Amino acid sequence: MAHNLQALRSSTMKVVIMPIFNIVKPIGVIAAVTLLAGCDTAIPSFQVQSVANNITRPTTGTRIAAMQQSSNLLDEKTKAAAEETFSPSITAVGFSAIAIQPSKNLNQRRLMAIRAAKLDAYRGLTEQIYGINLDGETTVAEAMLTSDKMSSAVRGTIMGAKTVKIEPTGNDTYEVELSVSEVHIRRLIQNYTRGLL
Repeated sequence: MAHNLQALRSSTMKVVIMPIFNIVKPIGVIAAVTLLAGCDTAIPSFQVQSVANNITRPTTGTRIAAMQQSSNLLDEKTKAAAEETFSPSITAVGFSAIAIQPSKNLNQRRLMAIRAAKLDAYRGLTEQIYGINLDGETTVAEAMLTSDKMSSAVRGTIMGAKTVKIEPTGNDTYEVELSVSEVHIRRLIQNYTRGLL
């Protein structure tokens, strides 16, 4: 029985306290807002005017200059980013026909054509890096051209060449593209001028 009496008192207190809390809650919020509103200090109007007079408004010329400066900064950033990714190199393309390769097996002729096209591309790289030696002979007899012969020779060492692509072009030809980076080119030229190659 004592236990029931205590439970009854507890529930009665809850019933009485809840309506009081519901009334006090909005009053507390209003009081807090009023106190915080009192903390706001007003700036005298003469101070606002003096601050406004000290601020200079940008003219059209200064706006254009600022936009140009921003544009220049963006251009410099874009150019710097592009320079980091750009790596100068020399490329050469070589070609070779499949039908002229000396084999009865078609797949072997294809492999030989790829190899011949790769050697042709290496010759093109060598010509670009070291130059080409041309020899010519022309014979004139009785004011008439009787013979005109040209020969070329290439000599050099290629290191660090990278195969960019190998693909068939048409039904009977393979194309191979090789590339050498600028770093390898400098090294090759230095070694060549020192007589190491």
